[in-house]
Amino acid sequence: MKKIILTTVTILAGLTIAGCADNTVASSTAGKISQDELYEAMKTNVGSTTLQQLIIKDVLNEKYGETVTDKKVTAEYKKQEESYGGADVFKNVLSSSGFTDASYKDTIQLNLLIEEAVKENSKFSDEEIKTAYEAYTPPMTVSHILVEDEAKAKELITELNDGADFATLAKENSTDTNTAEKGGELTFTTGEMVPEFEEAAGKLKEGELTTEPVKSEYGYHIIRMDKKSKKGTLKEETKTIEAQLLQDKLADSAAVQSILSKIIQDANVTINDEDLSTAMDSYLKQPESSEKSSEKESSAADTESAK
Repeated sequence: MKKIILTTVTILAGLTIAGCADNTVASSTAGKISQDELYEAMKTNVGSTTLQQLIIKDVLNEKYGETVTDKKVTAEYKKQEESYGGADVFKNVLSSSGFTDASYKDTIQLNLLIEEAVKENSKFSDEEIKTAYEAYTPPMTVSHILVEDEAKAKELITELNDGADFATLAKENSTDTNTAEKGGELTFTTGEMVPEFEEAAGKLKEGELTTEPVKSEYGYHIIRMDKKSKKGTLKEETKTIEAQLLQDKLADSAAVQSILSKIIQDANVTINDEDLSTAMDSYLKQPESSEKSSEKESSAADTESAK
């Protein structure tokens, strides 16, 4: 099963409160709730996180906004929508995860801005590229059926070996809604699938079917190899390898935060609300250097010896 998941960065939309003449945003027989009361409650619960995200988005948008256009955001939204099997399925996925179309597009925009920041501040060495190339597997296209029960998987393998149509069985039986309607077809490369799936698929020749169900955390897979691309030379695959290394770096939260910290520190961030003054501390405060740490330890040791 392809590891497509909704991005983990969450934009808490809707903080702008519609104005009323008396600043009342809600009322009941128990009384009124003012804008100030609502703001204070929201500030206490989600203020720091939301302010942090808004500042990061503003700073990155100033630097990379011309690259991350509305058109690019919409294209990425459509791409993810298709990967989930269409608009209706995707809207249900978003709704169940607490997103609206607008808030999820905000999330996509922020992620694309972060990607641009990481891309601009990443340079991969020849050795890194060579090492990644050696482990790289070119894209391959397979058809697969995912079921919960091993016995059912074995039954379907028997049907396929007897001449049943793979696409039909996938549509009728596969629990992977992302691919079922496409007859189970998907294309992937290194690191995009769970390890058990990648390992089993990699051993198949074109047209070959797994003889036994492949167990993973998602259930039992039946895999047929449809197309196996030939691996190019290091020179031919370099751009692909660099893109893969970039994705690996984007998945490293410490590396991403380090890059964002440098950008935020150059943006002269000022927070006027004292209650939210520490919202950007994780980006603005430099970690103590090992040299300074050693000096402190040495000083502490000298003090202890003098006692």
